[in-house]
Amino acid sequence: MAVDLTNRDVISITDFSREEILHLCRVGAMMYEKEKAGERHAFSSVLVGRSLASMFYEPSTRTRTSFHTGIRELGGLSDGFSGAEGTSVMKKETIRDTITMMGANHFDVAVMRHPLDGSLQWAADVARIPVINGGDGKNEHPTQALLDLLTLYVLNDGTLDGLSIGFGGDLSHGRTIRSLSLALSHFENITIRWAAEDFLGMPPDLVDLLRARGVTVSREDTVRDVMAGVSYYYMTRPQLERMPGVSDREVSEMMGRYRIDLEKVEGFDVKVLHPLPVNSEVAEIDYRVYFHAAQAFFRQAEFGIFLRKALLYEILNHDGYIRYEGELLPELEFGNNRLSRTIAGKTEERMFIDRIHTGTVVDHLLPGSRKAVDEALSLENRGYTCITASIKEKRNPFLKTDLDELSERDMKNIALISPEPTINYIRDGHVSEKFVYLLCENENCVTRVVAEDVPPKFYAEDGRIHCRYCRSELHVRTHKVTDEERARYISSLPQQIEAMK
Repeated sequence: MAVDLTNRDVISITDFSREEILHLCRVGAMMYEKEKAGERHAFSSVLVGRSLASMFYEPSTRTRTSFHTGIRELGGLSDGFSGAEGTSVMKKETIRDTITMMGANHFDVAVMRHPLDGSLQWAADVARIPVINGGDGKNEHPTQALLDLLTLYVLNDGTLDGLSIGFGGDLSHGRTIRSLSLALSHFENITIRWAAEDFLGMPPDLVDLLRARGVTVSREDTVRDVMAGVSYYYMTRPQLERMPGVSDREVSEMMGRYRIDLEKVEGFDVKVLHPLPVNSEVAEIDYRVYFHAAQAFFRQAEFGIFLRKALLYEILNHDGYIRYEGELLPELEFGNNRLSRTIAGKTEERMFIDRIHTGTVVDHLLPGSRKAVDEALSLENRGYTCITASIKEKRNPFLKTDLDELSERDMKNIALISPEPTINYIRDGHVSEKFVYLLCENENCVTRVVAEDVPPKFYAEDGRIHCRYCRSELHVRTHKVTDEERARYISSLPQQIEAMK
């Protein structure tokens, strides 16, 4: 099967097919063989004139430098930033504007890391040039998963079928385990064994998804129990920056019995992998293991160069370039997150439109949210009448205003305070439109940051609603939405993430 990755965005490992993964592994392995044969510069002219923009809002050593090495060894150039200091991000520039400027500066591809989940899908939507995800929050790190697959492919004699791999460390808060395990689900007879504290263990939703895809997943009591049944052991550092309210000492204690030392690897023919860096204080891998035959993580890190060279080669090795048009797609202005409600009739209208002939009513707000909603919208200061009331203390408050429509920011501000508000637009004394405003439940999703102005979008998969950006599942919780209304909304959604370029 022919594989064409020309100008391809790399946002999620789930966007890659088995054939595409194997193709990248073959190209990466070929570049690795060239390196071993002393022909590192065999491809040093294939991307002459091409340039890579590196946009790292968070620290990075391996990902950033290996992309720079990759484009350089292919004959191209790189530029960009590492950390928001010294950039217009400090002046509150949005992701949309920053990535658009990269296209305006004639870059051919951008690799980006950002703390918000879903930020890379948004950047890819906005940018006309291909965008590569270097890590978005705790969501995904697809090129790490691809280099892990390349490592396993080479170490496992050119195949990814039949792998038995162990996972350890922090399996809950990082993005590497999710990305790698989902990628492995493309292959046959995959077994995953893991051992970790409950707080750091594999997320149940991920385990369920893997099992549904035919992967054998089993939890073991000890690291040695895992080692006894695998050929590769993938250790991860604790993601302390993503554990608010948990002390470093508590995490160190949780990691204690699962850290990799000589006693845990002795007697096993196993290769220890790690995405790096190792946390030097927690020391999830004892320094003595660094000099043991089981150590394979620095070799794994070098495979990052070969994988990223292969990726850049496949994306950019073609004639022509993408011209900067200076226009944003109109589809980027609006979301598809308005779940339409049935307008009940005159009785409901009389309740809502008292004192309003034309305006907006927001119903089913959470008890006690009235003051916060008032402050967030500041409608009175904007020259509009704002009435909030609750008929009884036990009833949810509602809001009435003579504002014709609420802006996306208005509705997002309301939904952040009181999820799933019902919006009613009143025209000539009648309810003309009624919908529930849906917002992604993932608190770190880019769509929840008001100033970024990302229009919430969803898609349906197996009858379930998913955020288009961070891909987490959305559960419509309000009892006001009927089964028929929910089903009608789901049927209106795309069945997959559709490219906007």
